[in-house]
Amino acid sequence: MRKLISGVALAVTLWSIPAVAEAQRRAAASSSHEFGVDVGVAYVKPSNVDGGIRILTPLDVRYGFVPRSGNMMWEPRVTLNFSTVGGETTYLFTPGVNVLFSNTPGGHRRGMFFLGGAGLVMGDGGGGSGTAFKLEAGVGWRKPYGTAAWRYELGFQWVSESAELGPFADYIAIGGRIGISLWK
Repeated sequence: MRKLISGVALAVTLWSIPAVAEAQRRAAASSSHEFGVDVGVAYVKPSNVDGGIRILTPLDVRYGFVPRSGNMMWEPRVTLNFSTVGGETTYLFTPGVNVLFSNTPGGHRRGMFFLGGAGLVMGDGGGGSGTAFKLEAGVGWRKPYGTAAWRYELGFQWVSESAELGPFADYIAIGGRIGISLWK
């Protein structure tokens, strides 16, 4: 199963490289980028265990390449969770890329959008380091706030199994994020 997921992750990454490069070229030509930071809350249901609420307040940073026209925007994002409690250090590093589809062409500064994305969950949960694959989908809204915008998202996330990551992998989550977006 790991080989299948790793193969799919590699294929998706290789398949998306030309599109990301094109998005970066277009974004450089339009000189419009979105930078944001988010905080989230989710109901998490691990495999074989009762679910519960998880409040996520890690460093969650995103950088979007806003197109001059069209309704598709590429957005790499990185999340870092780090904890040192009782002499035990755990960390999770989650790089990923999302694709946002605006409801209206050129509407990436306000209004509703749909998102889909994929990424990796890499870290050490105390039982050794490991990696899992992540898929997510959702719907969001931007509400202008001066020269910035508040960004609200509701969505679904699935993380594959990883024995080394323990409770930080093999789950589904339903929740939301709130953040602030700034443009350059």
